[in-house]
Amino acid sequence: MAAAEVQRKESLEYAPESYYIRSPRSSDIPLLEKVERSAAEVFLTVNLGFLLDQPTVDPYLLASMANSGHLWIAVDKFDQPIGFLGGQYLEGNFHIIEVSVARSYQGRGIGKALMATMVDQIRAEGYKTITLTTYRDLPWNAPWYSRMGFAEVKSWDAGKSYEDILEEEARHGLDIRNRCVMRKIL
Repeated sequence: MAAAEVQRKESLEYAPESYYIRSPRSSDIPLLEKVERSAAEVFLTVNLGFLLDQPTVDPYLLASMANSGHLWIAVDKFDQPIGFLGGQYLEGNFHIIEVSVARSYQGRGIGKALMATMVDQIRAEGYKTITLTTYRDLPWNAPWYSRMGFAEVKSWDAGKSYEDILEEEARHGLDIRNRCVMRKIL
């Protein structure tokens, strides 16, 4: 019995990862809407289910981020997208537009791996700061980003474009009182 337990533990220690991060392919772009919608299912747990009906990231914007090298894809062992992170230049910063991990894969470190991959590349490209907008009170939003070195900043301190983003989010029904801009200095 003890030998079986040791063998089980060893097999877990050497088990291949169930996902990896890679560059996007054009064939990935249409699949990312499903990933983003699945990821949004977590909002049902906090009475924000209306977010499931919101538009996903535009495929043309995803393609633009892919072409500029600013879209990263997490895939399962069958090379199917299960998560992604994309962003672009905004007022001198690298601005994260979307981080999504399919609901059934959440809590496994995939979002953190996407963030780490992005940070390494963005730093190598010479960016000094990374920004995003998020909910300040949801555990998988601002508190999660805070653990990765992001801090809340006032939208007007970040720049006019950030105020515009928050206004656009409000037009889509997001409660601006619970939204914030966050920044990480590299």
